[in-house]
Amino acid sequence: MLDPKGAGVSEEVWSDSIASCVALPVAEVIRETHDSCSLVFDVPADLERRFRYKSGQFLSFKVPFEGQVLTRSYSLSSSPVCDPKPKVTVKRIDDGRISHWINDEVKAGDTLMVVPPAGLFVLNDKQRPVTFFAGGSGITPCISIIKTALLTTERKLRLVYANRDQRSIIFNDELERLRGEHPERLEIHHSLDDRDGFIDVKRIEHMAVDALEGDFYLCGPGVFMDLVERALAALHVPAEQVHIERFVSPPDPQSLKKAEVPAPAAGTEGVPDSITVVLDGKPHEVSYQEGERVLAAVRRAGLDPPFSCEEGYCSCCMAKLTEGDVQMEANDCLSPDLLKEGWVLTCQSVCRSRKIKVEYPS
Repeated sequence: MLDPKGAGVSEEVWSDSIASCVALPVAEVIRETHDSCSLVFDVPADLERRFRYKSGQFLSFKVPFEGQVLTRSYSLSSSPVCDPKPKVTVKRIDDGRISHWINDEVKAGDTLMVVPPAGLFVLNDKQRPVTFFAGGSGITPCISIIKTALLTTERKLRLVYANRDQRSIIFNDELERLRGEHPERLEIHHSLDDRDGFIDVKRIEHMAVDALEGDFYLCGPGVFMDLVERALAALHVPAEQVHIERFVSPPDPQSLKKAEVPAPAAGTEGVPDSITVVLDGKPHEVSYQEGERVLAAVRRAGLDPPFSCEEGYCSCCMAKLTEGDVQMEANDCLSPDLLKEGWVLTCQSVCRSRKIKVEYPS
């Protein structure tokens, strides 16, 4: 059970930290491998709309720990098409305080503080084949997408899944079942370090070279992702066909220094007294203070915008800038294409023009 007081977190800090959260009960804990487990959640009927999700998205969790409130995001491994309850899967990582806590302590009946689903690593509406490169726990969003794609499209799917050894393969039985049910559409290739050696660029190119007309979905540890990206670049795969999900934990709150917001550059229009915010389809005029981030202004106005990490890595708070100019202090999730379309992270956006309008997706 969550115990903010016992973890040394004040009531005020805890209350502010969970403003974007919903209390969800854990219905079941499933032991997937020796170092990973899945949490299945019960979603009350009155919250079902808020917890509708797309395959490939994630849930974020707020956990009090040693005087701080830590945020961690875990991908949904369930499919909204065929699984009755949302499920996230968590692999124990070295020095991973929250992943250890979840694997060791969380049990059915516990209640966790959860931010509703978010994320951009979702299946596009094309009909071309899809190749997944997953490393370790990077399988979690991929299996969600695979299950949905098999039931809602006719696309051919290939999964290249890298792990240390056989016992580290998460969802091995489920993957084999899916391959047996869809032998003409789902192709699975395992790469095991103890059997095959570490996967390298040459082997990745071999698995991708006959699929260059399709989409590529990549998720896994940093070194693995770098290898796959390098291989796809060598094969000249267009950027719009490559979809990437990086697992990044935000820095601890106590290690953060208050960001210094640069003064407006010469020639800018200054800052507004208020900004226009469209939330749930309704426009709101929100007062704005110089140097303030857009999310802070929206929350100060008493509105309830989506947000989670507040560090620029999770995309929960993204909105489209339809008028004006902002400066983002950090961005670890929005692609160049999304930036060109006008999407910004409101938790990192400081106003740089007299008129600003942002629209949150409905």
